[in-house]
This record gives sequence, C-alpha cells and structure tokens, in this order.
Amino acid sequence: MNTLFTWSNPQVKKLLGWRTGSEEEKWAEKAVESLVKKLKKKKSGPGSLEDLEMALANPGSLSKCVTIPKSLDGRLQVSHKKGLPHVIYCKVWRWPDLQSHQELRSIPECLYPYEQKAEHICINPYHYQKIENPNKPFLQSASTIGGHATSPYSDSYASGSNYIPGQSSPPLPMQIPSPMGSSYSTASPFSTSSSYQTAVSPSSMLSEDEGPMVMESPPAYPSPPIEMPQVPPPVYWTTITYYELNTRIGDAFKIVNRSVVVDGFTDPTNSDSRICLGQITNVNRNSTCENTRKAIGRGLKLDYTTDFDLHVTNQSSNSLFVQSILVNSKMHKSHSNVMRIPTGHSLCIFDQASFFQHLTQARLQGQSALYDLQKMGFIRISFVKGWGPDYPTRQDITSTPCWIEIQLHQALAWIDQNLRIEKPPEKNCNSDTV
Repeated sequence: MNTLFTWSNPQVKKLLGWRTGSEEEKWAEKAVESLVKKLKKKKSGPGSLEDLEMALANPGSLSKCVTIPKSLDGRLQVSHKKGLPHVIYCKVWRWPDLQSHQELRSIPECLYPYEQKAEHICINPYHYQKIENPNKPFLQSASTIGGHATSPYSDSYASGSNYIPGQSSPPLPMQIPSPMGSSYSTASPFSTSSSYQTAVSPSSMLSEDEGPMVMESPPAYPSPPIEMPQVPPPVYWTTITYYELNTRIGDAFKIVNRSVVVDGFTDPTNSDSRICLGQITNVNRNSTCENTRKAIGRGLKLDYTTDFDLHVTNQSSNSLFVQSILVNSKMHKSHSNVMRIPTGHSLCIFDQASFFQHLTQARLQGQSALYDLQKMGFIRISFVKGWGPDYPTRQDITSTPCWIEIQLHQALAWIDQNLRIEKPPEKNCNSDTV
C-alpha cells in the first residue's frame, strides 16, 4: 500500500483511501487515475471530483450524480480489463467481489443510471444497490416502516441509525426515550434528505493536501427505559453571537423563526429571519477581518426542524467551517474536529435522536457527565477561513477573522431539567479540595 500511495497524485491518493478490499491494488489505482482524468477533462454532464469525494466521505447522506461520458460500446478500459464504468467503481469502493452489472440496481434518486442508456453514466457507487439475488424483482418504490414512508434517504440514517443507502433494506426504527415523556422514533415523517441534497466530508477535506478519511458508522448506544422530564419549548430556539477574532461584536441575536439567514450584507433592519453582519461596526477591525467580511456574501442559512434537528446550508461562494461536538462524536472524531462545507452544500449539525442517546448515557453517569454534555449545545461556524491543526497560524477559532457561535436553547433546557433531578456528586467541594 505504501508503494501504491508513493506513485499516486494527491487526488488519486485521497480517493484510494476509501477503497475496499486489498486485492488488485494496481488495477484499482489505474481505475481511479483514469476517472480523475475524465472528471477533470469533461465538458458536460453533472458531477465533479469534489462531488465524488463528498459521496465517498458521507456514505449515509444523499449525494449528487457523478457522471462520465459513455463510450461507443458503453465499457471502460482499465489496464488489461474492460468493464462497465459503474461496475468498476462499485467494485473499487464498495463490493470487491462484484462480478456483473446484473448484481447492481440504481437507487430511485439516481438521474443517470446505467440502465437508462443515456450519453452520460453515473459512477457514484452510492447510487447503486447490490442485489443478492439478481433474478428477484427489484422494487424502487419507497417502503413503509413504523407507519411512515421512508426512502433510502429518509432520516433513519440522519437520526442516528446505522442504515447506509445502497444496502438491501433499512432497519426498523429505533425507539429512544423522549424528554417530552413519550417515545421518539427515528423513522420520522419529516425527511431530512428531501430538502438537503448533499452533506460534506469531515476534517479530512479541511484542506486540499490532507489525506483520506475513513467514514465510520455512528456508535450504537443502549437506550434504557429512563423517564425523561417534560421540558416546555423555549420562546427563542437559539442565540447567535458574532465574533471577530477573540472579540464579540455587537449584540447577541435571539431567534424565534425556524429559518434564518446570516449574510455579509448591510440591511440595518436585522429581522428574525435575517442577520446582516455587514452593517455591524467595529472601530478596532483590522484589514484581515474587513476583507473576510466582504467575502461572506450570501453567507449561510440555518433551518431548525420541528424534530429539533438543525441544518446549515452554505449559500456563500466561499467555504464554511463548522465545529459540532455532536457530529464529531457520531463520527468517532475528536471534539475539536472541524468540518468544511463547500459552496452549495448542506450538513445536519445537530439531531435530536443522537443527542437523546448521549443524554441517556449522561443520566446514567451522573451530574459530571451532564455538565460535560452542555458543550453539545454550542456550535461554532467560521466564514471563509478554517482553523485547527492544519493551520499553523489559526489553531483556534478565535484566530479566525469572522465567526459565529450558535447556542441551542432546547438542548440546554433538556440538560438543565436532568441536572435538577439528578443527585449531586458524593464528593463535597470546599477550599481544600482540588
């Protein structure tokens, strides 16, 4: 493997990081090199190299079609082998033992499947399902689980289950104790994916020269039958605070509207559905902050669902950088991990089901764990500039020119109610304790 990576260019190396299986390494490298060249050179057809990276890094999220032009006979030559493009790349990134196109069926959301016989063929491996019995009829209609219609991209994954699109069937909905006194099912009628077309890769895509990232399944937590206290919803679902470097600028914004835009323009009327950072003054603003503010443009959009999930969409022409401890925990990443959201992409940065799992675990561990859980109620987003270990001059978000902090009131209210009913730690704190 070391020899393989030595000869690969950075983009090929990153894509090979998601390869499955250990056989035919040289053939896989040739296949990926060929694909990278085709995606760079193509003049028409949807899907880019970045879209492919998004799909491979986020196997549980809805991704775009990634197409290449169809050859005269529909096949692709890789080294001494010739095969159908979608079969080749499903073999590289999902099923090393794949033998024939008859074992594959496209998912309903794919717009350029192989069987459509169009001028372009989608090679996104997560736009295909492997059929264990190719002779069995394949139904592309949505199935019904727990009384709700769910497609392969319903929020059964977004809410914390281990279902990955392209597998044969999703699991039964998970029952999680609800702070409202009833059971919450992850098979919610609100479909996250129907509104949010793509997600983003985690911190492995923080900068162009980073290595590949292996996506892991979200952790499965036990859900003991603990009765949660009822918590009335707060009047404001969030408080948004704007910072430049390590200084808070202007007043905090308390938001009622479930959809709010934060942009870099100068409308002075800052309403409940729009916050304009461009009109906020700072007499000590330096040139770096000034130039970054000009690059915010259309900024971002926050959507807070009735299921208490929070999504962010990048409407700017520059990247957003996000730190969500809840999302990092789901992906088995460090709490300090930073995710990049490219232009036009969306990400669920807080979901109720996963938070309930952590809340239940914290209840079992006591007050100290509940206090630590408060960190999940704060999400930080930087405009244009990233931060972290890969940025020598910006190790912390307070070194970025323009950023916001999102405080989630409902999550903090749930923690507060649990703290009130928990017994205090047995160890007494006084002036002599450490």
